[in-house]
Amino acid sequence: MNFDALLMGAKKVKASDIHMMEESAPYFRIHGDLKKVELPPIQKKELNDILMKIMPHHLMRELESQRGCDFSYQLGNEIRFRCVAFYAEGKLGIVMRLIPMTIPTIDELELPDVVRVIAGNQRGMVLLTGMTGSGKTTTLATMIHYINSIESNRIITIEDPIEYVYENLKSIISQREVGKDVPDFNVALRQAMRMDPDVILVGEMRDVETIRVGIKAAETGHLVLSTLHTTSAVHTVQRMIGYFPENEHDLLREQLSLNLKASITQRLLKRADGKGRLAALEIMVVNATISKLIKDNRIPDIFGLLKGREDGMMTFDQSLADLVRANKITFEEGTLYCEDFYAYKRFIAGIASTGDRGAIIA
Repeated sequence: MNFDALLMGAKKVKASDIHMMEESAPYFRIHGDLKKVELPPIQKKELNDILMKIMPHHLMRELESQRGCDFSYQLGNEIRFRCVAFYAEGKLGIVMRLIPMTIPTIDELELPDVVRVIAGNQRGMVLLTGMTGSGKTTTLATMIHYINSIESNRIITIEDPIEYVYENLKSIISQREVGKDVPDFNVALRQAMRMDPDVILVGEMRDVETIRVGIKAAETGHLVLSTLHTTSAVHTVQRMIGYFPENEHDLLREQLSLNLKASITQRLLKRADGKGRLAALEIMVVNATISKLIKDNRIPDIFGLLKGREDGMMTFDQSLADLVRANKITFEEGTLYCEDFYAYKRFIAGIASTGDRGAIIA
């Protein structure tokens, strides 16, 4: 197998991921579907030779001791990959996610205008959430790229591993890789606060201490952007609070009510024309009413406000309906992902019900 040719082939067919497993032919994920590559099964020696080429040598020990490790790889100036090497049933495997060298713009991703408003916050916390593979990293990179193109800021990114690579435009950007430049997210975040930052990107809010320091950074006048593996705005707030001991919940609700600026949850769907995928978004902008709901522990009531679409907010079903009405996705594709089929149909038809305006008393 010509490994470089395989990587370039994945780029040519616009694959999002390459799967290689011992004693199996490679697979590409194209527009969400796995497609077998017509090549002979890969043997363990061949996979080991690939790892010797693409994985930093110091990670070999981690792969054997932890039975898995993450790293990045760049093929010349052509394309970057976020990689994971692992063992499954004693067999070696590699998954490589393709990371474009050019960061897409907000317009190219067809994101709503409110994303620009959210990225324009001068302080506070903004969270990108969704399942693995939902495009969170790309949307986050797009927001950083937007800030970089319009603001003279000091931007620090903390990633594991580094995925998109930024160049300085109007801002100065330092990208730090966990395990290479700094031991962990928590240490990196504490150090970042002493590096005169305006914007801090944290690859993922993984534990209580990282969340605690992230909130402190937002409180002290920085814009903090990060990700969580949650499936809705309500779930995001509940998960953040749930990380902490119960005796800290009141304090945390108050901190979030003052410092959380927005939550964007996304899912990727197939385009109606079959040419790739695009994101459906649930967007929560923390205005005065939502801030009060968080502080008063009325978090489930937030969903009702999203349906009112004030300040650019929307539910998934509304976002899906918008995409159907714009002929960007099919009705059937939206049906697969909608949360309330009858609300989804109403939104497509432009019919509002009494519960769609989010009648919450602040």
